[in-house]
This record gives sequence, structure tokens and C-alpha cells, in this order.
Amino acid sequence: MKPKIQCFDLRSRNNAEIHLAGWLLMDPQTVVQKGWLLVEKGIIREIGRGRIPALLPVRDHGPGVLLPAFVNAHTHLELSALQGKISFSRGFRFWVKELLEKREVLGEEKLKAGAAQGIRELKNSGCIAVGEISTLGLTKEILADSGLSAVYFREYLGGISAMPQDMSLSPGKGNITASLAAHAPHTTSPELLKTLKEKTRNAGLPFSIHLAESEDEMEFLQKARGPWADFLTERGIDFSGWGLPVQNPLHHADRLGLADDKSIFVHLLHAGTEEFRFLKERGSHVCICPRSSQNLHGCLPDLPGMLRAGLSPCLGTDSAASAQSLHILDEAAFTARAFPEISPETVIAMSTRNGAAALGLANHFGSLQPGRAGAFTYIPIENCLSSNLSERIIHETSA
Repeated sequence: MKPKIQCFDLRSRNNAEIHLAGWLLMDPQTVVQKGWLLVEKGIIREIGRGRIPALLPVRDHGPGVLLPAFVNAHTHLELSALQGKISFSRGFRFWVKELLEKREVLGEEKLKAGAAQGIRELKNSGCIAVGEISTLGLTKEILADSGLSAVYFREYLGGISAMPQDMSLSPGKGNITASLAAHAPHTTSPELLKTLKEKTRNAGLPFSIHLAESEDEMEFLQKARGPWADFLTERGIDFSGWGLPVQNPLHHADRLGLADDKSIFVHLLHAGTEEFRFLKERGSHVCICPRSSQNLHGCLPDLPGMLRAGLSPCLGTDSAASAQSLHILDEAAFTARAFPEISPETVIAMSTRNGAAALGLANHFGSLQPGRAGAFTYIPIENCLSSNLSERIIHETSA
């Protein structure tokens, strides 16, 4: 039986207390044996080893490991109610068609109930922050009431007329940051892409877009024809003014001014060394969702190539309609098995520090250090060595 993960969010507490464990994983490269955290008024104030400051209450979590709470940088909670209801076997285009049909049949209340269940799964798996992509606008209030921190990306696709007149980026309630996302360059007009990015840039907010995900997308952008062109035409989307064909999706995105240090490019299955170097130069963030990519497209991103280019990819689970769970350590374990040449410390970084940076939350989450939020996860694994701690965290806590 896998060990139970516990996430502790002390941000609303005013008292001072010590949290002690057999191991502290302050960040993927910094391990402290028999370490402790002093948390006061919701903030980590001090980290130590050995003698504990006197006259403060102490919580001894046990011989396991305290580590930064996890960050799931890319989800679609609105699709959680569709888990297990859509087949992967016919490929991405047919999956999209079936998803749209079954989402419509379920209705708003069932979609909201599924999202609430998805949030419970996130919290039960040690997650503190999430990048939520919302196409229907159903999850903002649910997230605000959840206690999770989130960047709530309201997603748009189609032409400029698809965007409402009032697009003010009012602050979200609770721990929620409200921002905008474009679905993808093969579903969203250049005019709308530029408008969405301009609004987030002016507000200093992160921006998210799916990019270079499918073969249909690549053919459509590079040839302006093919199955995806037919699919858009059937849905009444006129792409004749989109400036196609283009060299590749990333070239198209850069031409529209989308690539900067606030942008998160998701998936990148059909991208290589040149694109990765370009993204590094722009300071852009990359998020991969390997299980979803394998399920829907039968392939994986070039993660080793991303790392060689100096990128710091983060992990997302995508939706419960395209992956087996929203558990970020399930995603981490799959990633570690798929890329055995990549160190477990790197995979942990993708699940914590890198995701916090991509979402603009690095001042709060991603590492255990003074000044960061008092939010951490405890995993009760025993008989560890510093040399195998990250590996055991990944492989002994996943499904």
C-alpha cells in the first residue's frame, strides 16, 4: 500500500510552531536530515537541524520527508466529470469530437461536481497550487472556495468575436489570480491571440497556450488544409484570414508577439532543438503533460532536448478526460519511467519549483526556505538515504 500524502497549508495561522521530520527536502538539490521548520504567521521564518528553539509548540511528523507542496501547472478541471467516458483509441481529433458531445450532454451541474471532485483529488495528493484552464468559466468560484492557490486562466478560441466586450482582469477571490489563455494557434485567430496576450502582458500576468501538440495542428498551420481545416469549417470557423500557411507553430506564435517570460507553452510534442533554444532566449516557460500526450497522440515531448537547451519544464496532468488521474506524483512517476536518463531530482523540480515559477508563484511556493509560504507536504516513507530520497518520493507514492 502506498504511503498517505498529507499537505499542510498554514498560511491562515498566526501562531508560531515547529515542524519536524526525519528529512527535509528544501529543494531538489538540498536535503537536511532530522530538520525542522519554524513557521510563524503563515510564513517559514527559519530552518534548522538538531536543537529546536525552546518554548515553541512542536509537531513531529515522523521519520518521513517534508518537502515543498506540489504544483500542477496545467489542468482542465471542467473536464473531470468525463474521466473514463472518452476513448483514446481513435486519436486526438476523434477524442475532441467525442469530448465536445459528451460535455454538452453532461450539463453544467455535473461538470461543476466533477471539478469539485478533481479539486479534492489535487488536495489529497499534496498539491497546493494549480494552473486551471477554463473554457466554460465554471471553475473560478469552486477554486476560490477550495483553499488551493491557482492561476485561473479563462480560455478563448475562435475569432475576435468570441471574446466578450468586458474582459477586465479583476482579481480573483481568495488565493486565485485571474488571467487569460488562448486555446491554440490552430483554433484561435491571430487577432484574438494578440488581444489575449496584450491584455495579460499589460497586467503583468501569466499567459497560457497549447502549442505544437498534434499532427493535425502541424498540417493545418503549415499547409492551411487537412482534417483540422475540415473540422473548423464544419464548426463554422473561418480561418481564411489567419495568415496561413506558416513555418511552424512557434514561428507563428512569435510573429504574433506571444513568446516572452510570462508565457507558458503547453505540450510541444512537435518541437525540437531550434524551438527550445528560441524559447530559452525569450525566457518562456514550458509545461508538459506526458501521460495525456501518450494517451492522445501516442508520443512524448523531447524532454531531454528541452533540458539540454536550458529550459526548466514543469509538469501538468492535463484533464482527467485525457489522463488517468490528477495526481502530480503519478505524472512524475510516468515521466521518470519514460525518461530514465533524467534524474529524479529534476522530475521533483518539475513538480514543484518549475511549476511555481511558470505560474508566477515562485515567491510563495516551490521550495522550503525562509520567506516562503508555510505550505508543505509530508510523505511517510522510512529508511531513506539522502541519495535515494527523490527517487523514493516519486516511485513509492504513485499509482
